[in-house]
Amino acid sequence: MIFRDKIFAQLQAKQAGFRNYNDNARSDAQVYAEALAKFAALSSAEIQRSVAHLPTPGALPTEEFDAAPTLCFRFPQDFHNHENARHWAAEALLHHTTFAADGSQILPVKEFSIPVAAVQVAWFINAHTRAGSYVKDADFQVLAPDDLMIEFNGERIVSESQVNLKRFALEITTLCRLMQQIAADPKLFEKRPLALFDSSLVISFVDRLQEDQRMEYTSLVLQLLRCSEETRVPLVGYVDTSYARDLTHLLENCFSLRESDKIHDAQLVNDGLKWGDRTPLFVCARGSADKKQQGVLESFAEYRRGIGFTYLKTHSSLPPARLEIPLWIHKAGWLDEVLDLIRAEVIVGNGYPYVLETADAAAVITARDRDAFYAIFQKFADDQKIDLRISQKAVSKFRRR
Repeated sequence: MIFRDKIFAQLQAKQAGFRNYNDNARSDAQVYAEALAKFAALSSAEIQRSVAHLPTPGALPTEEFDAAPTLCFRFPQDFHNHENARHWAAEALLHHTTFAADGSQILPVKEFSIPVAAVQVAWFINAHTRAGSYVKDADFQVLAPDDLMIEFNGERIVSESQVNLKRFALEITTLCRLMQQIAADPKLFEKRPLALFDSSLVISFVDRLQEDQRMEYTSLVLQLLRCSEETRVPLVGYVDTSYARDLTHLLENCFSLRESDKIHDAQLVNDGLKWGDRTPLFVCARGSADKKQQGVLESFAEYRRGIGFTYLKTHSSLPPARLEIPLWIHKAGWLDEVLDLIRAEVIVGNGYPYVLETADAAAVITARDRDAFYAIFQKFADDQKIDLRISQKAVSKFRRR
């Protein structure tokens, strides 16, 4: 239990810290807003010249930049009510196959003497026919001790990071399999399909990992990017709440601003966007948070500068979502069509792409599911005469199920 009076007393004692943080953030926001206005008045060529000496300036403008003097492409549709919006969305999505995969996991627990874990990935394919045609399914994989071990300081230890990696790998291989399946089916490929990835394609989190795991993650993302381009199935990484600072870093580099970790791209561009509007597409040129090493993008081979990003306003009262899009889609002239499909998915999903929402719901593993999994493993060990030692607390917990 918690004690409300103690919490309030602590908050009162530290109110100055909260107030100072907020005041500093407001001050920084004003500085960056003024810089953004100056930035919008520049040409893409001027920006390119100003950061040409930097290997990773954060971002680079595409040719769209010069066509958006206010850093905004307006959404031309005007909906009078939600019924109008849903009608537009249904027509926009008709016969376009949209699909997504999402995962969840069960981690090993210390109460078991033998480590065991699992990953589950669910997928949802919606062909958007008038009659209604969709597929929803899942893959479940048990991870044995050898799947969970890593080398660390000369020892082999069980690591939760292996579960994260196995889940990520299953999500990627599932999406690739679906791309190939849809590309080979004339009915599903009748109109341009769309694959949505519920995360960033620019996997900066791997900068903090050991080199072998970093390489594995990078290899998987390259597999996904190449599969998308080879099958000609557009792929978009969708980040609903983004704290990315690529555009912010570009501003810092253009105008020699003091770096502020309180300012993020999404909040920076938010005031200039209404629902459905988006920023011009930028090239992601992100470096590493650790200045002593290269950022992960530098090992992305032909996609080192091959991933773009735009911010799309998908909710009237929240900052825009970040969309990460392989640049070949823009070069093919498909960007506007792809973005309309995402707007339509967001309308159907009431603020979040329906296809992602459905895949996520199908993939969820609840606390009850986890307890059931551990109980099944305990019974399996008993049946197979495997010497599994379990803490008394765990035994008691699983017997109640």
